[in-house]
Amino acid sequence: MKQVVIGVITYKRPSWLKRLVSELIKQKTDGIKCSVIVVDNANDPATKSVVDSFCVPENSTPVAYKVEPVRGIVAARNRVVSEFLLLNADFLAFIDDDEWPENDDWLMKLVNKALVSETDVVTSHVVSVDERLGKNWATEILYPQNHLEEGQYLTTFYTNNLLLSRHLLKAMHPCFDERFAMTGASDYHFALKCQSKGFKCIYTNSPVIEEFPDSRANIKWFCRRGFRSGIGYTRAHLFEEPFGKVLIKCIALSLVRFLRGGGLILKSLLTMNKATFVDGLFRICSGAGTIAGFLGIKHNEYQHTHGR
Repeated sequence: MKQVVIGVITYKRPSWLKRLVSELIKQKTDGIKCSVIVVDNANDPATKSVVDSFCVPENSTPVAYKVEPVRGIVAARNRVVSEFLLLNADFLAFIDDDEWPENDDWLMKLVNKALVSETDVVTSHVVSVDERLGKNWATEILYPQNHLEEGQYLTTFYTNNLLLSRHLLKAMHPCFDERFAMTGASDYHFALKCQSKGFKCIYTNSPVIEEFPDSRANIKWFCRRGFRSGIGYTRAHLFEEPFGKVLIKCIALSLVRFLRGGGLILKSLLTMNKATFVDGLFRICSGAGTIAGFLGIKHNEYQHTHGR
């Protein structure tokens, strides 16, 4: 029987965490033994209370609570990996605290795909909804309609819906680079490192749902997010590839982002579509961030906590 740990990092989102853990303990576990590790990066009493509420005899899925005192998403993610490696488990699944599995076979699909394909990394897509669990202009920008195919191999993956083998984690730990502690993009950088070491990532259709808070549904947030993602892309590649190669790659990518962004903005003026307009701004800001990454500029992604 394969043992699987689900790792969740959280920071002052007790309501969302409760929803997530409630869904995780409903996951089908045929042929696998499952447990959950919650790493709290805020040492928040409300968060601990949520986790404690699941530590009852009738819950067959153990839920552990850990506090990571070093602030930042990198320290929290690495703490999850460290706790996992102390256990005799085969796989670690990452899911964000603003998400929950769409179906109760989410985990089994990820594990089965890893076993059948003999692949160390399995990922799936994210479906974004608003606070009323519906769709709006903002939910379609970061996570547009999924076009990935079952069994498709990918070079990029993120920790919002991800399964990793013990073999990979032992080889790569510490997995996440502290230089990305407060800026984001540490999981993108981790994917680059895994790729360079020859680890493969495969896609399977096992989505999670993400609640996109109303506090993010504005032009300012999307512009900042685009700028940060561009910086993160450049910094990640600079840490792993020769400068000349990264320079050429980033100049070309920035040009494409500027052109596509400008095209979308022109299209939005004709269609009067807000999502198209903001998507265009997002791409232009991402192109600007890609260039800014060469200048040592950093953007703090986690100054404000969205969600509840």
